[in-house]
Amino acid sequence: MNISIIHMKVRNSLSDNLKATSILIHKAAKNSPSVIALPEYFSIPGCLQNFYSAERMARSTSKPTFDFLSKISAEIPNIYLLGGTYLEEDNGKYYNTSTLWKNGSLLGKYKKKNPIKGEIQAGVAKGNQPVVIDTNFGKIALLVCADMFDQILVKQVVALGAEFFSLPVAAMGSHPKVNGHPLTEKVASENGVFVIKVGNVCSSTIGGRSAIIAPWGIIVEVTDSLEDRIISADLDMKKLYEYRKNLNK
Repeated sequence: MNISIIHMKVRNSLSDNLKATSILIHKAAKNSPSVIALPEYFSIPGCLQNFYSAERMARSTSKPTFDFLSKISAEIPNIYLLGGTYLEEDNGKYYNTSTLWKNGSLLGKYKKKNPIKGEIQAGVAKGNQPVVIDTNFGKIALLVCADMFDQILVKQVVALGAEFFSLPVAAMGSHPKVNGHPLTEKVASENGVFVIKVGNVCSSTIGGRSAIIAPWGIIVEVTDSLEDRIISADLDMKKLYEYRKNLNK
């Protein structure tokens, strides 16, 4: 199966972000991948530089982003769309929510369990429910960025049968610089899962670099080039199953 990642430059307006995302999704769809994946907060203007109020940001971006994902998913028939994340209001609280779509239909969503300090200060609430969705290519866990540090959550989704981890990420300016993918490689190898890590251009060099990671190592990753990129990889499910057999011995 083939996965395509949209590693994109975050623009300074919602409309510009959605326009750029649409162009990149349609470009990726020409190669008929099984899955196209977007970054965390892909529609939020300005690379989180002005992320001070989740309520204010949700009011201006939530519905347009949700409607966009539904529409663009319908325009790429039979391709699963991992919709990055958007700010969702639910009963007066605001969540960093990840979604999975196909043919314009929402298949499932997950509220980030472990928002970072900057998100919490802005009013992002903590989710608490692990989500694993059965697809025609395998079982995929919806996780978001710092969730990978939560060993209990990781074990929960693995116990639910996850073979893929969807991991949209973004790094605020205060994020320490990270070389490579030490955490995601460790999680992939110890749990026998593919990790679909999708970041954005502006946070790439400090922790938001996109990569497709197998239990046996990095399959493909972006460079630090400040440009929109689409990276793709074929995932060997037979090799994954053999790896998991040996892991459980």
